[in-house]
Order: sequence, then structure tokens, then C-alpha cells
Amino acid sequence: MIGYCLTWILCVYVDMTGGNSTGFDGSANATTQAAGFLESGWLLVAAIEFYINYAVIAVGIVGTAANAVVLCALFVHNARETKKRMVNWLIINQNVIDLCCCFTIVICLSVRVSNIYLAGALGYILCTVFISENVSLCLLNASVINLVSITIERYLKIVYPFWSKKNLKSWMIRAAIVFSWIAGILSIGPLSFLTSIVVEGTCVIGVLYLENTELKMGYGIWNFLSFFLIPLIIFVYCYGHIVVVMRKQVRVMAGHNVEGSAQGASQAQNKRIKWNIIKTMIIVSAFFIVCWFPLNVYGMAAEMYTSELEIGYMVVLFLPYINMSLNPFIYSSKHDGVRRILARMIICRRRDDEAAVSGTAAGGSGNTGRIRS
Repeated sequence: MIGYCLTWILCVYVDMTGGNSTGFDGSANATTQAAGFLESGWLLVAAIEFYINYAVIAVGIVGTAANAVVLCALFVHNARETKKRMVNWLIINQNVIDLCCCFTIVICLSVRVSNIYLAGALGYILCTVFISENVSLCLLNASVINLVSITIERYLKIVYPFWSKKNLKSWMIRAAIVFSWIAGILSIGPLSFLTSIVVEGTCVIGVLYLENTELKMGYGIWNFLSFFLIPLIIFVYCYGHIVVVMRKQVRVMAGHNVEGSAQGASQAQNKRIKWNIIKTMIIVSAFFIVCWFPLNVYGMAAEMYTSELEIGYMVVLFLPYINMSLNPFIYSSKHDGVRRILARMIICRRRDDEAAVSGTAAGGSGNTGRIRS
């Protein structure tokens, strides 16, 4: 997808600059200049694609390792807290999706940069699943859907606690988790299989999609609305309302001065846990908006102002891949449970290292004493 976008940008630029012969003398000099520009442009595209591919692979490796560590911490934290409160499976599912997305993007781009000659059924699968980044794009959309599910679930539990306690069942949470995966796969998976082909050992992505202007425009608008604009509206409304409600609850608790009682301390602890989770998800949603807003706005604007905007596409295209690896660092810095578990893991690791060093030193001194005797 990256290589195709850069190639498309270059071709559009050539059509709008070198393609018009009125800027030249109409002689062989014009053809030579255009050919030289095209050759240098292809070299530029190849260089940019090379660095972007390996940069995204590096980001994916870091994101995979970080998400794996945070996922382990989440499981340990929720295992200890199971008796006190219900496990938040939506947040765990979000971390699992991010982990899978980072891992698959490393595989997809590693297959792409390997320049494998594609042939037969295996070549078609490599083209439609990995080289087209189909699997990673499906997981990106699944991540957006799950973020919306987390937002709605938090909104119902904070703003309508009595209604949610009575009507929000555990099977609904499980259904939301399954829906995020299925909807993410169906959002782009079939289109990639239908529009990607193998030609002479090379994967050609989105053939029918790019030739059909109405299909491209319709899918672009649907994708913008479904995976950016509507989630953005939900994030802003739900978290804005949640913050207002929780501030009112804090003021009510302070007015009744119930902090001294055991019940008041328990309520304050529950409020603090909820507030930390809300802050964590607000930051996650904010980074999603920051990383995806430029690309979505650019994609819509480029349909009308291609000549003025094609250069910036190379910059905004990289941001969504950065977003894949940000969430685990947000969890580790803002989520109290994850932060405590990670701190204990680090402390235990240091103690083990110190014990190993001291044991080695003691063994060495004992051996020295026996040799001397």
C-alpha cells in the first residue's frame, strides 16, 4: 500500500508538470527532460519506500514487544482483582488487537521487502493477505471498533450506573469483542481479495477498486465516516459527558464528608480506579485522533486538490503505524494496575540479578579459600 501510494503520487505529479508539453520547446529536449525527471522520481520513490518500510518494521517490533509485556501485566492484574470486581475484557481485547496488529505488520512488510516471486495459490495468498497489508488493515479497523465499544461501555457504567448494572450483561461484552474482530475483517478483507491479483510474479493491489471512480469515492466516504468521523463524535461526546458526571460525583462526596468512614474510603477507591481507567482511555482515544486525523482529512481533500497536496501524503501515511505502538506505553504510565505489576516485575528482576551476582561472588570467594588452603 505504501509503495502504491508513493507511485501514484509521483505519476500524478508527472502528469501535471512534465506531461504538459507547453512548458518545453516541443522537441527531443522535452522528452529527455521528462525521462530524466521520471527516472530520478522513481529513484526517490524507491528510496522513500525503502526507509518507510524498514521504519514501520522497527515500529512494529517495538510495539509487539511492548504490547506483549503490557498484556502479561493486564492478565496478572486482573487475576488478582477478579474477586473484587469484574475483569475488563474489552481493555484486554484492545491490547490483544494491538499486539496482533504490530506483529502482522512486521510480517507483511518483511514479506514485501523480500521481493518474493509469487506463483500459484501460495503466491496469491501472500499477495492478498500479507503484501496488500490486508490482515494488518483489518486489525486496525477492529481496533477502532473495540475502542468505540470501550467508550460506550464506560459511558453506560459511569453515566447510567443503575441501568447498566441491571441491563448490561456479560454476554454483551463478549458479543462486542467478537463483533470487533468480525467487523474489522469484513470491513476491508473481501475488497482486498477481490481487487488484488498476481501478474508475472508481482502483486498488483486494488486493480478494480482504482479503475472504478464511483467505487473508490463511495468506499472512501464510507471508510471515513465509519472508522473516523463517527468514532470521533462518540469519543468527544461520551468522554466529555463522563468527565462532567464524575466531577459532580466527586463534589457530592466531598460535600457529604464521607471520607472518614470505611464505606466512604471504599467508594473513594472505586471512584479513583474508574477515573484512572477513564483517563487512560481518553489518552488512547486522543492519540488515535491525532494519528488518524491528518490521513483521513488528507485523503478526502486529495480528491479535489491533488496537485497541491500529494507531497504531504508521505508524511501523514506514517502516523497510523506510530499509533499501533503507543497504547502499551500509555497503559504502563497511566493504568494503575499495569503500572504496579510492571514495577513489581522490574523490582523482582533486579533482586534476581542481585542475588545471582552475590551468589556468584560468594561461590567464587569460597573456591578461592579452598584453593589457598
